[in-house]
Amino acid sequence: MDFSPLNDHPLRQSLADELHGRPGQSITAPARILHMAFVTAEGDADPQGALAALCARLAVAAPDTGSLHHTILLKDGRLRFERHGEFYRLSLVTRGGASALPAALPADWASDFPGRRLVSIITDILPKSVKAPTEAAMVAHFGHDDIAASRVNDGRALVLTDFRIAADGHTHMVIYDRGLAPRRMGRLMRRLHEIETYRMMALLALPVARSLQKDLAPLEKSLITTMVAGSEADEQAQLETLSRIARGVETMSNLSTFRFAASRAYAALVAQRLKELEDERISDFPRISVFFARRFDPAMKTCEAVAARIGDLARRAERASNLLRTRVDIALEHQNQQLLRSMESRARQQLMLQETVEGLSVVAISYYLYGIVSKFAAGLSDYLTGHAVKELDLVLIPAVVLVVWLSLRALKKRVHRHGDHG
Repeated sequence: MDFSPLNDHPLRQSLADELHGRPGQSITAPARILHMAFVTAEGDADPQGALAALCARLAVAAPDTGSLHHTILLKDGRLRFERHGEFYRLSLVTRGGASALPAALPADWASDFPGRRLVSIITDILPKSVKAPTEAAMVAHFGHDDIAASRVNDGRALVLTDFRIAADGHTHMVIYDRGLAPRRMGRLMRRLHEIETYRMMALLALPVARSLQKDLAPLEKSLITTMVAGSEADEQAQLETLSRIARGVETMSNLSTFRFAASRAYAALVAQRLKELEDERISDFPRISVFFARRFDPAMKTCEAVAARIGDLARRAERASNLLRTRVDIALEHQNQQLLRSMESRARQQLMLQETVEGLSVVAISYYLYGIVSKFAAGLSDYLTGHAVKELDLVLIPAVVLVVWLSLRALKKRVHRHGDHG
C-alpha cells in the first residue's frame, strides 16, 4: 500500500532515531579504551567543529550538522563522539591492547576539542589467556589496596578499578575477559564508563552544597532570632531582616536549583547502571556497588540535605513574614477602631453643637420674623382696641416661634431624605 501522501510529523524521524542514536560497540580482548568527558559552558566553541577538523585531517567523512554522535573508523581502532546536554564524550578504542595510539591518529588529536576535561579513563581489556590476578598483584598494579573488584555477567568478566586519578592523569580500569561475547563486552565497558562519568557529573553539585552550607547557617540563626523576638522587636527592623533572608534564600535557590536537579538525575543514572551491573564479590575487596554506596551516596545525601535546608528556610521565612503581616494587620485594625471611636465622639459633639445652633437659629429667625409681623400688626392698631392689640402680640410670639421651628424641622428632614437617597 502506498502511504506517501500522508503528512508525517516533522519530528517523527529524529524521535525514532533517538532510540538507535548510541548503538553498542563490539569489543574483543585484548583492547585498550581511552574514554574522556568534557564539560562545556556558555561561550565555548561547538565540539563538532573540532571533530570536523579532525575528520578533515584524517581524510574521512565529517559528521552531519547537528549530529549528536559520530564514529571514525581507523585501521587499528575507532574513535566515537557523543554529545550530551552538559558534556560530550570521546571514546578511542585501540585493538590489540597496545598502549600507543592507532597509527592513523595524530598525537595532538584531542588538543583542539573545547571544554574542560572532567573524566579520563583508560580501560585495559585482557583476554582469557591472562590469569586472574592475586590480591597482592592487584595491590601492586594500583599501588594501594583501596580497590573495588567485582565479578560481573555471571562470572564471565572481572573488573578492577580504584576510581582515582593516577599520576598520568587517567583513572584506570582493568577488565579480565572470561568468555564474554564482544557485544556484551562493549555494553559492559560502556556501563562502567557511564558510571564514572555520571558520578563525576553528579559530584559537581557537592562544592556548591558545601559553599551554601556556610551561607545557610547565619540566615537560619537570623530567622530564629527574629522569631524569638516576637512582638517586642521593632516591626520595621523585623521586616528588613525577613526581606534580607528572603533575598538570600532566593539567591541560593537560583545558584543551586539547576545544579542540584542535574545532580539528582545523574545520581539516578549511576544507581540504574550499578543495578544493571549485578556485580558479585571477589576476594576481600569491596564490590563496585558497595564502593559507591559507602563513598558516593553520602555526597549525594549532603546535596539533598542542603537543598532541603534551602527549601525549609524559604518556607519558614514565608511563615514568619505572614505572622508579621498578621500582627501588623491586627495593630492597624486596633488603630482603625480607635480612630472610628474618636470620629464617632467628634460626630456626636458636632451633632450636639448643631442642635444647639439650630435652637439659637429658631430664636434668631423668630425674633426677626416677629419684628416683621409686629409691624404688620401695628398697621392694624387703628382698627383694634388697645386690649386686642396686646392679645395679638401675645398670640404672635408663640405662633411665630412654632412656625419657624416646624419649618426648620421639615427642612432638616428633607435634607436627610435627599442625603439618604444620594
